[in-house]
Amino acid sequence: MGTLEISEHTTICFCPLHGILDTISKKWALMIIAVIGNSGSAGFNELKRGLCDVSSKTLSVTLKDLEEKELVERRVQDTCPPTVRYYLTVAGWELRELLIPLLTWVMKNGGHEEEGCPIHIHMGQNPVEPEKVDGFVLEE
Repeated sequence: MGTLEISEHTTICFCPLHGILDTISKKWALMIIAVIGNSGSAGFNELKRGLCDVSSKTLSVTLKDLEEKELVERRVQDTCPPTVRYYLTVAGWELRELLIPLLTWVMKNGGHEEEGCPIHIHMGQNPVEPEKVDGFVLEE
């Protein structure tokens, strides 16, 4: 078993969690981040289909919360009729990457995949380059 490296600062304040934890602890938030991250972007109906049991209202509210926390960006494309796509921001991509070790830990410690689960985070080679999605370049 590996050891946790502790920096010279051994006290970590949990207060910053208050702002973000309310958003990412909602039932669908991390799943939305996984679905958008798997394909690079997603429309509202794609998310609804990918998440199966989520109601339109819950999806809408959760997307709005993720936008307010700057984890997801909503963009209206100039098409006829206008099309809305959701993208992960740099912070959203970082959070998605942090989910992978957490999910690995959960599976190692008694977690299990639900039968027929449509939501997975693709590991290994990413299906999209997070820096270049539909001509959108993420800035550091």
